[in-house]
Parts: sequence; C-alpha cells; structure tokens
Amino acid sequence: ETFLGHEFSYEVDGKHHFVTPPPGNVNGEQFIILAGETNGFRVRCEITVNSQQYMDYLDILVKPYWAPRAAARFLELVRSKYYDGVAFNRVVPKFLTQFGIGKDYFVRTKERELTIWDDFPKDIKFEPGYISFAGSGHDSRTTELFVVMPGTSPEQLVKFGENSWETPFAVIDGDVDKSALNKIYSGYGDMPPFAKGPDSTKIYDVDGYTTYLPKNFPKLDYVDRCYVVEEVGLEEESEL
Repeated sequence: ETFLGHEFSYEVDGKHHFVTPPPGNVNGEQFIILAGETNGFRVRCEITVNSQQYMDYLDILVKPYWAPRAAARFLELVRSKYYDGVAFNRVVPKFLTQFGIGKDYFVRTKERELTIWDDFPKDIKFEPGYISFAGSGHDSRTTELFVVMPGTSPEQLVKFGENSWETPFAVIDGDVDKSALNKIYSGYGDMPPFAKGPDSTKIYDVDGYTTYLPKNFPKLDYVDRCYVVEEVGLEEESEL
C-alpha cells in the first residue's frame, strides 16, 4: 500500500537508493518506475503488415533511465490500450515510421490535450530502431511516436534529437533490419507538405478513422494491440 509522499528504496550494486515520486502524471496520478539493473520493460505490439495481409509483431524494449517521463507516459498509454487499433500513418523508408493517433475520436481528442514535459537530455544518440515521442515544440509530447527506420543515413541520425522533445526512450528489440518494421506498408509516402501521404490533422477529425483513412488510404497497416509482456494475464487474475 502506498500514499502521497511515500518514499521508495531500491538497491544497485549493494547500495541503497531512496526516491520520492514526482507530484503526478498528466492525469493527476502519482507514478514511479524503479527498474534497478533490468534491461527494461518489454512491450509487444501485434501489427498488420504488407497492407493488412498478414500479422506480425514488434517487441519494444522500454528504457526508463533513458527518458523517464517518456517511458512512463508510453507504458501508461499501453496499459490503457490506447494504441490498440492505431494506424501507421507516416511510413518513410530509410527515415521514420510514425504512429499514435488513437482510433477512438473522444479518447484521442482528450489525450491530445495532455502534454508531458520534455525529458532532460542524456546524450543518447539515435540509431535505427530507436523510438521517441513526436512533438511540435517544447513540452509538447502527447501520444504520437516515431521509430527510426533501418538504412537511415548518418546525416539524418545526427539531426534526430536536435529538437528538445526528440529523446529516445525505447528500442526495437532484436535485429531491426529483420523486424516487422520493414514490412509495414509505405506506399503512400510522407505526410503533407512533404508528400501526399495521410494528413495527421485530418486523422484527428471526427471521421478520421471512419471515413478519411479507409477511403483515401485503404492499404495502411495498423497496430492490433500492445501490451506489457510481463503483465499478460494479471488483469484476468485480479478479477478472479
């Protein structure tokens, strides 16, 4: 049992450390992640690939020590099933794949208003397979994510992270070159004004998922569901 102001302790290399959680997250709830020396939290996203022809998955290793605010927010959204059903709306080979606009209009509208602060920079350089929240300015992160694609040039890798909100908090586990990331449909190209792919502002509209995407971009791939691997079955057990 915990309470506001509760102090937690954890042990690393035989030494005890003590920490008090921050005031709360975007929903006014207090949270804390104590990962110790673990490699991270594993999240699996089951997805469609090859324009919804097959099912595959992405294993995401969340690294709280890279960017604790981003990691906590992502895990919160995963646990609330926010990413279930979202479209991979921006897929550009050798650049990035972006997703995270919720399928339900009322949910995505609410979550779009809940921004989180930028994380303090840890000088972690972007590499293919690294994941960050997207944003539009200082302290602007909400729900949208991008994954750095295989084959991204060294020049572009250096550019990732120039903005304060671009901070890696997770990585695709395993060989990213052989992952399902490369099977996600990319035929529509980048978003406007760079190309003629899906316009994220229109996806946020009330008919974004009911009319706009299926009518104009029927070949897009989608996330079926995401979950924290170590927590599978816990929800059902708690109801017994």
